[in-house]
Amino acid sequence: MSDILLVNRYDTVTVLTLNRPEVRNAVDADLMTALHDALKACESDGSRVVVLTGAGGAFCSGADIKKAVANGFSAEEMHRVLNEVYGPTLKAIRSLPMPVIAAVDGFAAGIGCDMALACDIRLVSERGKFAELFIRVGLIPDGGGTYLLPRIIGLGRALELMYTGMDVDAEEAYRIGMANRLYPVGTFMEDVVSYAAIISQKSPGALWRGKQAMLQSLDSTYAEALDREHEHQRAIFNSEDGIEGFMAFAQKRAPVWKGR
Repeated sequence: MSDILLVNRYDTVTVLTLNRPEVRNAVDADLMTALHDALKACESDGSRVVVLTGAGGAFCSGADIKKAVANGFSAEEMHRVLNEVYGPTLKAIRSLPMPVIAAVDGFAAGIGCDMALACDIRLVSERGKFAELFIRVGLIPDGGGTYLLPRIIGLGRALELMYTGMDVDAEEAYRIGMANRLYPVGTFMEDVVSYAAIISQKSPGALWRGKQAMLQSLDSTYAEALDREHEHQRAIFNSEDGIEGFMAFAQKRAPVWKGR
């Protein structure tokens, strides 16, 4: 893997680290492509939980605008990059079968904020900070923020963050539901990996189907969500892990998940 993206395994937890600390992990086409490839690899390498984080005390400061301008800015080229590079990577984060955790230590701004929002869960250090700063350069969110923000923190707060580009510190992010957990800086990644390890011990099939059912329910009726849950549950009942879960409970032992 390229040195701009670090990949580390902790048993079945895979940690992907954006590694451009000299620009606070600002993303360009190369980094987004590397991240996309790493995410797709996680689908078949035994990973049960994926953690996305950044190196050097920052999560991601957004798109590398200076590099984009230096390479020759044009509206059509930016549109192409968004559609052919950034979009597929963000969709890969959102659609990964296993749980995806954003470990936000430092700034998550612009598309970096949207990348964190695309993850299932956000764990934040005490120096973590979010900002939908697109408005500061006269733009709108282009990393899925218009879809994700109102669903995570509510429409009123989402519009405020989009209109103002204001910073949201770690405590405020936790208060409004933008962050799931808040951890000390000194033990942050240890806490994140421990948290991820707990989830990784659950049934892979149930995690995947539960995630799919919940994400799909965001754009469906209550009745449709119920029907979808029942279909997913039937598939689990017919799987080896589904039988194992019931047997382990009945026999008062820890289940052994095989992912099938």
